[in-house]
Amino acid sequence: MAAPRASTSSLVRGLRSHYSTVAEQPRKPRVIFSGIQPTGVPHIGNHLGALSQWQKLVNEVKEQPAGSKDSLFFSVVGLHALTVPQDPVRLRQERRDMFAVLLALGLDDKAGGAVVFHQDQVPEHAELAWYLNCVTPVNKLMRMTTWKSKLASIRNAASEDEVDDSLLQLGLLAYPVLQAADVLLYKTTHVPVGHDQAQHLELARDLAISFNHSYPGKKSNGKGKGKGVFRVPEVMLTEHPRIQSLRSPLQKMSKSSPQAASKILLTDTSAEIHSKIKSAVTDSTNGVTWDPVGRPGVAALLRIYSGYSGEDVETIARRYPGERGIRDMKESLAGVVDEALRGFRGEFERIRKEEGYLVEREREGARRAREVAQGVMAEVRKVVGTD
Repeated sequence: MAAPRASTSSLVRGLRSHYSTVAEQPRKPRVIFSGIQPTGVPHIGNHLGALSQWQKLVNEVKEQPAGSKDSLFFSVVGLHALTVPQDPVRLRQERRDMFAVLLALGLDDKAGGAVVFHQDQVPEHAELAWYLNCVTPVNKLMRMTTWKSKLASIRNAASEDEVDDSLLQLGLLAYPVLQAADVLLYKTTHVPVGHDQAQHLELARDLAISFNHSYPGKKSNGKGKGKGVFRVPEVMLTEHPRIQSLRSPLQKMSKSSPQAASKILLTDTSAEIHSKIKSAVTDSTNGVTWDPVGRPGVAALLRIYSGYSGEDVETIARRYPGERGIRDMKESLAGVVDEALRGFRGEFERIRKEEGYLVEREREGARRAREVAQGVMAEVRKVVGTD
């Protein structure tokens, strides 16, 4: 006799029960790593780019339920700074300035779970970089474009065509491997990057796969090959405005620019912000319109305005027609930026004066990072045979 057919209602109840169970399953926590070089106090281009993304991630983690919170690792990557000549006194100050910036932005908020630390105070970064160097083909590094552009900048060359590998030092060539080590050391699952950094993360993914293949280890029961130590990190492409120089709007805002008026630092006073925006290069056309190609100076200011107000650039532009449009927009923009940075300025000034507090927080950050890094390196040594 054929089995009785289930009624439609019982099937619906079964499906509801199934999808309810799936929906109730806790989300899988992510491990997110990102780093920033110790260039001292950042400018608003850095803030509206990577740093605001970090703040957003911290706020997201605050709202996540216990037991499924993402793990965040934000690092001042001092070892990367050594790929170009450095003055020790200046480097020491800029490392501490950048660390104070990250604290003043609230990135180490306990509820957000972020570990804020100096990469160069966690020796496992350099150790893992050596292990990865041993599985990295040199021709892969030679094909990467960053060392050429960096070398052209150091040598004040007019173009990358003017430099060759006879001027290249090993640290600059191999720093993408160190960057990969920074990511893989925490078994990172996701890395927030812009489009210009995607090439380096692709190397980290390749090295994770290559290392796992070369050194798979053993299964937990000791029988058969394992899957290797590292996770293959995913790209988190971040969309943020490219902030242009206030004096040369066809160029990106740069900390290294000799023109102080070309950039707004996060620590600039209210008077400095108003002065720099007032003197920003625009054009002689009346009114404000969104035309990035034809009016790059105006577009640069609209991007900043949008970044700090959250409004659409075209909505902002329509508010400022006529002969006084650009002047009025600059005045409003200066107020928006000043207000957005006011709380940060006070917190940074307070923290930066407390050297003892900063040293204590640096040690705490390094300790928390090493709790993870030491465990991962123990796994690496075990599968390689150097334990």
